[in-house]
Amino acid sequence: MKTIYEQEQKRSFAWRRVVENIQARKVTISLMVTFFVLSFFLAQVVLFEASVPFFLPIWALVNLRFQRFIPWTFAGALLGSMTLGLGQLLIHVFQAVFFTLQGKRFIEKIPIPLFVLIDVVLIQLIWQFVSYGGAVPMSILLAIGYEGILSLFMTIFLFQLFLPLPEFLHKRWTMERMGSALLIGALVLTGMSSFIVGYVSVPLIIAHLVIAVAAAVGGVQLSTVVAVLAGTILSISTLSFSGMIAVYALTGFLAGLHKRFGRLWQAFSMLGATFFFILYDHTLPLDSVYIGSLVAASLIFFMIPSKWIKDVKEQLYPDTTHVLLRRQKWMTEKVNHQLQEFQHFVDFITRFISDRFEPKSATEEVVEPLAACQSCFHYEKCWGEKSNGIPSLIQQWEDQPRKARIQLEKKMQYKCVKPLQILQELKEREAKRQLAYEMQHGKKMFALKLRDMGNHMSELMNNLENNVSLYTSHEEEVKQKFQQCNIPFYQIDILNIDVGQMEVVCCLPVESRGKMIGERLIIPILYELWKEPFEITSMKEVHQPYEHIQMTFKSSVRFNISHDIFTSSSRNTIYSGDAHAVFPLHPGLLAVILSDGMGNNVEAHRESRRVMQFMRECLNKKMDPETTMHTLHYMMSLQDDSDSYATVDLALIDLQKGELWSWKAGSMSTYLIRGNEMRKIESKHVPFGFLPTFSIEARKVDIKDGDILLMLSDGVFSANTTIEKQEAYYKKVLQDPSMNAEKFVKILEETYSLPGDDRTVIFMHVKHTVPEWSIFSPRQASKFHEKMVH
Repeated sequence: MKTIYEQEQKRSFAWRRVVENIQARKVTISLMVTFFVLSFFLAQVVLFEASVPFFLPIWALVNLRFQRFIPWTFAGALLGSMTLGLGQLLIHVFQAVFFTLQGKRFIEKIPIPLFVLIDVVLIQLIWQFVSYGGAVPMSILLAIGYEGILSLFMTIFLFQLFLPLPEFLHKRWTMERMGSALLIGALVLTGMSSFIVGYVSVPLIIAHLVIAVAAAVGGVQLSTVVAVLAGTILSISTLSFSGMIAVYALTGFLAGLHKRFGRLWQAFSMLGATFFFILYDHTLPLDSVYIGSLVAASLIFFMIPSKWIKDVKEQLYPDTTHVLLRRQKWMTEKVNHQLQEFQHFVDFITRFISDRFEPKSATEEVVEPLAACQSCFHYEKCWGEKSNGIPSLIQQWEDQPRKARIQLEKKMQYKCVKPLQILQELKEREAKRQLAYEMQHGKKMFALKLRDMGNHMSELMNNLENNVSLYTSHEEEVKQKFQQCNIPFYQIDILNIDVGQMEVVCCLPVESRGKMIGERLIIPILYELWKEPFEITSMKEVHQPYEHIQMTFKSSVRFNISHDIFTSSSRNTIYSGDAHAVFPLHPGLLAVILSDGMGNNVEAHRESRRVMQFMRECLNKKMDPETTMHTLHYMMSLQDDSDSYATVDLALIDLQKGELWSWKAGSMSTYLIRGNEMRKIESKHVPFGFLPTFSIEARKVDIKDGDILLMLSDGVFSANTTIEKQEAYYKKVLQDPSMNAEKFVKILEETYSLPGDDRTVIFMHVKHTVPEWSIFSPRQASKFHEKMVH
């Protein structure tokens, strides 16, 4: 038993080695069989009942590009030539020998197809001259010319199809290669004309099977071309040229025409074309063999897996979309990785600077003795337990602005024996502290800039990821919704999908009621898909390339703000210390800025205008508002010793979401009046350039339809009445629906004794944006009923 087991194991191992060897050499074996079969059938193809032109082209191809397969090609050609007789065999041998001996000398000088033509014509002329004893008939000479020309074209097609070995296996099939393959295959089929088994012809089965597959792959265009080409070649060999070409052409046309109905309809259409010509022309060779071969080809066509047809279609009609998407995805992932690495670095630097260089709070600062005091003999008198007040005077001197220090310095001179040294040291310490604050603020500015850069990088990465999907999926979603709602349309194009700036173009039939469909059906569909309100911005009738209605939908903002501004100068001059601006950053975002410079002279006017211009430029360049505020403070704090500062009240109103974001630097409160309620947005921060340290925070408030927003400068408030009483009066006065900015200021001037300062009031009214339903008008009965209800 052990011996039998070992023998079985040995046999199975031997079979496994054979299978593995075949799999390893499957390309070589396939090419061996291919060239053997091609040379066998091409060597016996006879056209016009006289010309045999196709042996030498296949021999030239193998000699120049596939030398490993010369024995197999030669064997197949010899067997094929023997079917035509000994004379044809000798002609092919002489042609092969002449090409092998003389080819290397002439191929570099003349093209290969031309040398093949010369070889065929020369050998045939010598052979026929010897055979006819020098008197060669004109018909034979004409046949030799045909044979030479056909061999030239056959060489071109073979070299087009069989590329050098690496390219032959991996290069994508083009339409030229496919055409060459079909022509060569049709010529091979003419050499197989004798392969008939009962009522079935092998070449006819292959021809009709190729036509059916071509119809399933490429439709009418490809199947008709393949059918005409196959019919032409096969008809030439049977001398039934015109009639059979029509049969094959109609067969391919009908098969491609019924592609969308499935394989069964394709098979019946091919049979229908055959029966039509049987009834139409009895002289055509449409016998039982032809019909049996067509039925057999149809049955084989049913058994071909769909995957094979899909693979052939992918080779002939490659879909490059997924390749481009994969390439774009790869590029996006690569760029994303690099941007993420940079963003991580930005986050690290930002956290490092923010954590390491946070300013110390005021409670941690302790007044320490100066160096001049420590070396003084009155140290205990000034800094001891019974101090004469020098430490408190130093603390007050450091806290007060420059103009308020004169009295403190006189007190120091009265109590201190070294007043000049103390003042000098205090100024030096103030300068060092100022420099330290500026350095700290500069580092914070650097951190904010890096943070903004990181935000831009994040936005760029999101755009790259969103662009991978393109707009195709969104257009498909809209099309599906239109089909579900039975809305007729020709085309849908999505031009922009950014929130607040969406744009969709729909092409509708002229017969449809465009305005009604757009407002009552399409706008709700678009809102359901993206939760974004839309409006019809344009609708026009287009006549080229066909008549249709082109309707454009764009995002519409939910809110609309109407504003009124009153400003006046304390000296009735053209310049004022107040400056204001109301401008849109984009259709869904409104910016409101109010700045008040120190004083009411020309310098205050210039300061506030400069702040306003800088704020506007930064916001238009999409700089973060917090970064903008810090940058302004940094610039103003670096000025000369002339104490100059300005308050800023910045409000960004999101008209899409109904949100108000407020940043304040020393400005007065902003008031929001909603019905009988009043909300106050207060300022907790100092003006620009007022102190070395600076911080800013944003406040967010939701706005609704009917809200009133009020932004004021300090010239509107009275110093003789408490702020609470004035705010209560504001609330009462603003209940008047006809109230505006100028009327509001006039009422306050009549009620309170306002200071002689510049005054600016920005009065804003929030309203919902409601589209005008121009196509809808109620009936008279409805109007009457509505009046009765009220």
